[in-house]
Order: sequence, then C-alpha cells, then structure tokens
Amino acid sequence: MSENNREPNDQNTDGGLFSDNYETPKKENPYLKKNREKAEAKAVSEPPAKPPRAKRVKPAAEESAPSEAEDGRGYKPKRTFSDWMFEHVKIIASIATILVVLTLVLITDVVDIVGDFILQTQQADREEISLKYVEGLAEKSAPITWSDLEKFRRDESKAADSVTWMLPVEGTAYEVWISGIGTTRAPTYVYLYDMNTGDRMVLGQDDFDAFIGTHP
Repeated sequence: MSENNREPNDQNTDGGLFSDNYETPKKENPYLKKNREKAEAKAVSEPPAKPPRAKRVKPAAEESAPSEAEDGRGYKPKRTFSDWMFEHVKIIASIATILVVLTLVLITDVVDIVGDFILQTQQADREEISLKYVEGLAEKSAPITWSDLEKFRRDESKAADSVTWMLPVEGTAYEVWISGIGTTRAPTYVYLYDMNTGDRMVLGQDDFDAFIGTHP
C-alpha cells in the first residue's frame, strides 16, 4: 500500500504518539516534589505570616525642605557676658549714674563735714568781735572787706550762690553779718543786727551812734 493511499492514523489525528502536537510527559523530580508537599503541609498548619509594614515614602516637598539643623534655625549660640551687658545696657547705665551721683553727694557731705569741723576748731581759738571794733568799721572810710572780719569767731552759712558770716558781738545781743558771692569778691552787704528786735543797720552807711542809742 502506497503512502498516498494510507488511511490516516488515529494517533496522528488525535494527538497520539506520532502526532505533531504530541508532547513528552514531564516527570517531577522526587526530591523537589517531597519539599513542595512538605511546604504545602506547613502552610496549612501555620497561620499566614503578617505582611511586612510598608515603608513610608517621604513626599518630594519634604525631601527638598531643609531641616532646622541645615538652615540654621536649630542653632542656639552660647550667650556671653558681653551679650548680657548689651541687652541690659540701659539698666547698667542708670545704676552707674545713680552710683556716681551718690558718690558725689557723699564726697560733698564729707568735705562739708570736715570743713565745718576744721572751722569750729579754728573758731575755738578766736576771740569775739568787740562793739568798739564794730564802731571803727562803721566809721571806716574804705569799704569793709572779708579780711576785716576773718580773724574773729563766727558762724558760716553757705548757699548755692552766696556765703554769709555771722559774728557775735562780745557782751551784746548784736551780730555782724557779712554776705556775698564769695570771700574773694567784695561783700554784697555788711549789717549790724539787733538779735532781740530784728532791726539792722548798714555798716559804713547808716548812723552807728543813732542805732546803738535806740537799741541799748
């Protein structure tokens, strides 16, 4: 029988051994099969594993923004004594001014106290001015000066713009007052006061005998 007259073989038309679509059956490796079955049995007996936590992905905006350390916001410089003084310069200046004023006041008071003490010590050794000497001053042709009275015992009063000497007249209720801007300049006035009545006369101008006669 020729090949052209051969009837089609079932195996050729139905995917048999000699079919063009026939595939040789694959045999599974016994070792791999055993491991696969073992893994399937373990998966059935154990609960499923917790899926891994998804990693947070930083947004693009956050990735581009600098941190506090990178942009300098987190940097805190160390404070120094100079920084503290600069912040409190007004308070320090006020305190310094007060201290200077107090120091000047204390120095002035100390100088005045020492000056008064020296003056009183000197006055203790001086004599009181006499009425006869006052009469001579009243009759003096030249103006009366500070030096005419500086050798006598006196009380001294100082103001911001004047100096006054008060000299008690020996054995009387009279006082001679001399006052002026300073002892280096001519006195502004020289009076003879009656301390009992408060009356006064200008030495070198008013009538001395008339004043004494009315104020015994």
